[in-house]
Amino acid sequence: MKDSNTLNTQEDTQGFIRLSTDDAINNLAHLLRRVMFAGERIVLQQAEEEVAALIPIAEFERLDAVMYELKPSLYSCDYNDYYEDERGIHCIDPDEFKNNFDDILADVRLEGEIFGLLPTPSIGGKDVDIFMPVAVLMPIANFWVPDYLIAAYKKRD
Repeated sequence: MKDSNTLNTQEDTQGFIRLSTDDAINNLAHLLRRVMFAGERIVLQQAEEEVAALIPIAEFERLDAVMYELKPSLYSCDYNDYYEDERGIHCIDPDEFKNNFDDILADVRLEGEIFGLLPTPSIGGKDVDIFMPVAVLMPIANFWVPDYLIAAYKKRD
């Protein structure tokens, strides 16, 4: 396993780290520790294109709350469009994630699926006995809050 200083990351001043999908899959346990314990947000890239984000569950819940606040009201004509494709989160363990990484990433990129990563029994030297996701792999479009939603929200106030 590589040390955190040897990962090929692109540190960013905006509060997230860019990392290639190859580095992510080769250092998954280390990456999960960084997300779970340090609260780091990772933007995954393939061929320098942002494809997905791996974020702590608390960050996912915060983004979900922000998007809930920004989404159109029940009486808006766009309401049904936003909720038409609502799906659950697929919870998987890190071994399954690593073994099926290419398929999972394709589901995230092409189908908009969201995957919750369950903790391993011992991660970062700490025993973990929970069955809730500690990190979420989500489409990159869900990670960025669109400017038009923010502008529409500001107009409502």
